[in-house]
Parts: sequence; structure tokens; C-alpha cells
Amino acid sequence: MKKAVIFALIFSIACALGSCGAPEDKVVSSLGKYESYEFYTYGEFQDYTDYAKYYFGNVSVVDNEYFAKLEAEDIDTINEHLADFEGWINVHAQTDPMHEIVVNYNFDPSIIDTNDYFYIDSERRVVENGSYLFSRYNVYFLDTQTNTLYYFHNNI
Repeated sequence: MKKAVIFALIFSIACALGSCGAPEDKVVSSLGKYESYEFYTYGEFQDYTDYAKYYFGNVSVVDNEYFAKLEAEDIDTINEHLADFEGWINVHAQTDPMHEIVVNYNFDPSIIDTNDYFYIDSERRVVENGSYLFSRYNVYFLDTQTNTLYYFHNNI
């Protein structure tokens, strides 16, 4: 009887802990199975920055509910988000220059072209002078020449 109670308790704890994990990223999953990835994060809870690269052997965006073909007019929007993201990388570099996200951030914006695909989910806040700040964003950029998905997240 004691063994059954102990087993039930351990099983319940394991189930509870397993449900605490982060849900799989639906946007990344929409591209199929990736071969490998790199993921770096700085911060915690609601104030954090993530940078990731997912490497795919083959990737298809046909009928994908998230990704859109990148048009020339989209490049400014992507670059606006990336400039903000790089600003946060620079802030983190001042705090901890050897942190993994600082050391491993290596995105080259010159690879962005109209053969690529992207998905952006972002929110902006208007500040007193009428300008705005990003309060949070997720930028997914799929480089079709290398089948690499870049992920940029910031949340303040």
C-alpha cells in the first residue's frame, strides 16, 4: 500500500512539473522539423531578450498561416525591429559583456532580401512626446538561401 501511495505521489509531481514547461512555439513548428538550433536568452519572467537560429534541411512555407513573402516595403519594418533588438543587445553587453546572448548574437541584416519570408507579432506603446516604443515583439525571419529561421524576441 505504501509503495502505491509513493508511486502515485511521484507520478502526480512529475505530471505537475511536466505541465510547467513552456509550450512549443507554433510559428517555428509550422515550418516542420528543424535539424538543429541555437537559443540564447537574457533576463527572466517578463523582462527578457531571446535570440535563436533554427536550421532546417528542407522548409516549406506553402499555405503557412504565419509566414508572408517579404516584399521590399517590409524591409523597413523588419529593420526597425532589428535596430531595437540590437539596442537591447548593446544594453546587455554593457551589463554583462560575456553573456551568451551578447557573445553569440551574429545576425547580418545584409542577408535580408525579397526571396525570404517573415512573421512579426509586436506591440508598441506611445510615450509622452507622441513617439512610440516597442513593449514586446517576436520577429521570425526565414532566410531561404540557407533555410535558417532567425528568431528575435524582446519584452520590457
